[in-house]
Amino acid sequence: MEFSVRASLEQFTLVHPAGGAPITISVAAPAVPPDANVPILFVVDGDLVFGMAAEIARAMSSVGAVPAHYVVGIGYDADYAAFLKLRTADLTPPLAAAAREAMGAFGTMIGSERNGGADGFLAFLVDMVMPELAARHPRTVGGAHILFGHSLGGLFAANALLTRPASFSAYVISSPSLWWDGFSILQKLPAFAGRLAALPRQPRIFVDVGGKEQDVPTHVPPELGATLEAVQAQILACRMVDAAVEFADALAAAGASGLRRVVFAEDDHMSVVPAALLHGARFALGREG
Repeated sequence: MEFSVRASLEQFTLVHPAGGAPITISVAAPAVPPDANVPILFVVDGDLVFGMAAEIARAMSSVGAVPAHYVVGIGYDADYAAFLKLRTADLTPPLAAAAREAMGAFGTMIGSERNGGADGFLAFLVDMVMPELAARHPRTVGGAHILFGHSLGGLFAANALLTRPASFSAYVISSPSLWWDGFSILQKLPAFAGRLAALPRQPRIFVDVGGKEQDVPTHVPPELGATLEAVQAQILACRMVDAAVEFADALAAAGASGLRRVVFAEDDHMSVVPAALLHGARFALGREG
């Protein structure tokens, strides 16, 4: 079998749904082009995660470990400080004032004063990005659509699943920031059960977290502007590992059947990303039960 070992990259921009700076859409085509119904892996936080996701997909599909698929990154083409604030505005459900105040220096760093754009951003993906990709890449029409999100992106993927589960064929919910707004996203679980039951076909759901994400740090970077004690208290309050496990169990109790929950024992909040991309995509594409 012959295929290109070079990465394929296309980029274009779309108008931001809230009128901000244009959104950069990055597209990596599969190394071995199939004929039709090609799946798409949509990756929010594309500025950080797209390159990693595209290379994993290219390597794995080239040896037949996963079906060939497109990887699409949704990003901002911004520097890191701006990126942190832009993603907060777009990926989060609304945040109550008291919860925002409690975030302190961390909230300032990520721009928590601008929040609540998750529903509008999901509509942007479904109503603008997906049709644009179908027009540019007709072979994807009819293929599975998979959403990957990590951290606040994981919160976004969880919110999309709970509110509009038919939007994607599969959801990879990695290290979700369920703590946002005092875990208020969990209030959407009862309505989710009814939405799920009404679907002709359930989405596949992969929930993961790094096993070390609740380990308290012994030091904090000075640029964070917070005390060690404050950071330790916040990490304990976020309950990243426990909350992710409980969330997956709650999805199963709501009737989710195609569900896998994984705790990557040796990983922390950032090192878990490549493992989540690899195993989450394999599960979403039907190659890992």
